[in-house]
Amino acid sequence: MGMPSETTPIKYPPIVTAYQQRYQNMGSLDYRRQLIKFAEEILHDPIKSLDWKNLLDWEHKHFKYTKGKLPKPRAEMPIDIISQGKGRCGEFALLYNGLLLANGYQARLVVDCSTLQDKSKKVAGDHVWAEILLDGQWVHVDPTEKRISQPLMYASEWDKDVNLVYALTENEIVNVTKQYQVEG
Repeated sequence: MGMPSETTPIKYPPIVTAYQQRYQNMGSLDYRRQLIKFAEEILHDPIKSLDWKNLLDWEHKHFKYTKGKLPKPRAEMPIDIISQGKGRCGEFALLYNGLLLANGYQARLVVDCSTLQDKSKKVAGDHVWAEILLDGQWVHVDPTEKRISQPLMYASEWDKDVNLVYALTENEIVNVTKQYQVEG
């Protein structure tokens, strides 16, 4: 008789655990209150009670995309991200996720950890977006692109080799690769 097999914990890419730590930090009730207060008292543009689509508009009003240099270390929390004023997909996704959580929505960050395996594709991995739970379904929202319910855009429009995508919350990491792949 052999030894009973033990379940080996899944080893996630470091970027996934880093984003999960950021999610945990912004998910606290205290931080959500700080974000609401910051928007109201410092920006004079309240976020409280905005719906998920209006939060996306609010984000684009206060935050801009850049390909240019960003401060090091880069901002990781919504208030710091807004103060930084510009960023890339990671900042857009973290900020949008924080805005959703502050307004009581269930949301998760989605991290593309794909590697280039299909030589006919141009790129792989290196993008972050969000999902929001609406009517019992996770809905794709790419806050950088302001695109909603278009999960196949990465594989079809960006010609990405999508082969490893994780969605994460405060205490859960789920492989969601299939919903972002074009069947073929």
